[in-house]
Amino acid sequence: MGGTVVINNKFAYPATVVNQIAALGVTGFSGVPSTFAYLLYRSPLKSMASELKSLRYCSQAGGHMSAHLKRELRDALPQWTQIYIMYGATEASARLSYLDPQYYESKMGSIGKAIPGVSMQIVDKAGKPLPPNEMGELTAQGSNIMLGYWQDPEATAAALDHNGYHTGDLGYADEDGFFYVTGRRDSLLKVSGHRINPQEIEDLLISSGLLAEAAVIGLPDELTGNRLVALITPKNDGTSTEMLHKFCGHHLPVYKRPTSIQVVRNLPKKSSGKIDKQKCIKLIAR
Repeated sequence: MGGTVVINNKFAYPATVVNQIAALGVTGFSGVPSTFAYLLYRSPLKSMASELKSLRYCSQAGGHMSAHLKRELRDALPQWTQIYIMYGATEASARLSYLDPQYYESKMGSIGKAIPGVSMQIVDKAGKPLPPNEMGELTAQGSNIMLGYWQDPEATAAALDHNGYHTGDLGYADEDGFFYVTGRRDSLLKVSGHRINPQEIEDLLISSGLLAEAAVIGLPDELTGNRLVALITPKNDGTSTEMLHKFCGHHLPVYKRPTSIQVVRNLPKKSSGKIDKQKCIKLIAR
């Protein structure tokens, strides 16, 4: 195609990324949610937007990005830069769905529709397809999906059946056929008899406008089953945990409120850029 790939290994200094996009005439930029949080809050992205004349699109994969962050990103980027939201899995190289940029605002929160050659549906626990707006598990079929896990027939049988690949993600499809992922099946926490989706609380914390990142962890508790701990990365030093406890108190029922909020400079990440929840647990233990 005659294109060029620009690799930047200095993302600890996100300002260099923005400068490089402008200087080299980069046309497309890809990242995960934390990538865009760093660009928004720790780089001159907003002030340099007019200099990014070459940037035709940004694409985001690697997990859920809050609506608050999406809106801020849309406001910060040049109007000519389109934003693609993408959804995939290691077991399905390389993508399962994408959201066309024209629906970025009207279908905020959606992972879009299946890519060509892939079909997706929402099923119940018995594997029966569900109608629009009914919550269930997202499954997918397509030639890009794995044949199985290497030498692990048990895990393969759990992930693949007549419905195709079971993603382990919970969600629903709306009346227009757009899919929404609301959380992981294996990440739901039980607190005082209630099923809690950590993603909901993380989104609420980000919506305060005070944070760059947030991760909510459930730690075993004899009384409640789990106690919720939030690890947060504030945008600036003026943000206190008291402010966030107060914010949660106004917007969440008692059983959904983090019992502890801990400030960290950066949330631990996997090599993919996703937040590493296991390392977050070790961070709390300190």
